[in-house]
Amino acid sequence: MFSRGARTWASAVPPESGVDRLGARGPASADEAHLRQLVQRVQEGDLTAFEQLYEATKLDVARTLRHLVGNRVEVDDLLQETYLRLLTAVKGFRGESRFKTFLYRVCANVALSHLRWKRRRPEDPFADPPEMVATGEDPERAAERRQAARLVEAALEKLKPKKRIVFVYHELCGMSPDEIALAVGSSANTVRSRLHHARLEFTEAMQRLVVDRPVGGSHGRP
Repeated sequence: MFSRGARTWASAVPPESGVDRLGARGPASADEAHLRQLVQRVQEGDLTAFEQLYEATKLDVARTLRHLVGNRVEVDDLLQETYLRLLTAVKGFRGESRFKTFLYRVCANVALSHLRWKRRRPEDPFADPPEMVATGEDPERAAERRQAARLVEAALEKLKPKKRIVFVYHELCGMSPDEIALAVGSSANTVRSRLHHARLEFTEAMQRLVVDRPVGGSHGRP
C-alpha cells in the first residue's frame, strides 16, 4: 500500500510542474566543482557569484521544497527564504560534504519551520488545489490525478515534520540514509528509525483517507 500510494502521488504530478518522479534523483543541475568555485567566490564577498549559484541550483531547490511542503502556492516564498538563509549559511561551508547536501540541509530547516507552523493550521484534505491540467490531457484523467495527489499529500500532512522530511528525501528524492543524515544533521540510525515509522504512519494514513473519502468526489458533491 505504501509503495503504491507514494508512486500514485508521484504520477499524479503533471509533467509541466517540474517535480521529479518517485525515486529519481533528478538531473545534476550543476557540476560540483563549479558549485564549489561559486561558493568560494561568495565567501570572498562576490554577490554576482551568489546570483550565479542561485541560477544553477534554483530548480533543484524548488523541486525539493515542493516535495517537502506539498503546496505549490507556498514554494515561491520558501524558495526566497531558503536563499536568504543560504547567503549567511554558505560562509560556514567547509567542503566536508557535497555542496548539494549542504543546500538540502538549508532546505530542510526552512521546510521544518514551515511544516511546524502549518501543523497548527489544519486544512481540509479534500479541498480543491489549484488547477494543474496538462495541455491536451483528458479531463477525467486530470481529475483522477488531482484526487490521487490530494490523498497522498493529505497522508503526508499526518506525519510529524522531521519524519516527513526524511520520508520525502528518501522515497521521492532518492537520497540514501547517510545522505539524509548529513542534510538534516542527524545520525544515519536516527534517519532509518524515522523512515521506518514514517512509512508505517503514511500507510495507515492513506488507508484511513481512502476509507473516509467522500463519495462522489470532493466534499461529497455528485
